[in-house]
Amino acid sequence: MPYVITITGPSRAGKSTTLDYLLNYANDKFKPVIVPKYTTRSPRPDDTGEVLCQGVPNGCDLVYELYGERYGLKLSILFELISNGQSPLVILNDVRAVEEVRRVFKTLVRSVFVFRHNPTSDEYHQELIEFRGKKAAEPRFQKAPTFLRIYMENLHLFDYVIINSGTKFELNLQVAQIVDRLEDPNWPLRNRR
Repeated sequence: MPYVITITGPSRAGKSTTLDYLLNYANDKFKPVIVPKYTTRSPRPDDTGEVLCQGVPNGCDLVYELYGERYGLKLSILFELISNGQSPLVILNDVRAVEEVRRVFKTLVRSVFVFRHNPTSDEYHQELIEFRGKKAAEPRFQKAPTFLRIYMENLHLFDYVIINSGTKFELNLQVAQIVDRLEDPNWPLRNRR
């Protein structure tokens, strides 16, 4: 059965790597496809097909702002992929957008939260600077504790939490568990009554 899989997390948590690993698990039953979002920001070298830098067209059903840039998504694309037996993968870093996708697609959504660093650590700050440059890193570092608090206050929206604090192999194992259990009615445990 196809599912909409949303991936959420702070900068440098491993969202794009999680997308790559999900794509690696494609088979006859699980057909993942990255769904690009529209945005007003400029392209970055690490964009792996999940972002279209053409501005946000009027036809987007979900629009949110992050770090002064707007992002948009057309839900019709998700409906089309689901109807073709494919599982749309989309990074959504706004809990209201995750909530809306869950409201629209109901039981066909699997939401994943990826966590990697304490957002106030010097290690996280340095990694952001190295990856994004000082100018782009500072707002992310300043807002990281707030975003983490917002995510934690809305943890009920997420089916799975990936703790990306080990090796890439360990991250890949967590992704494999998610794919193996997409249709298990008893997993995640929070769905048990």
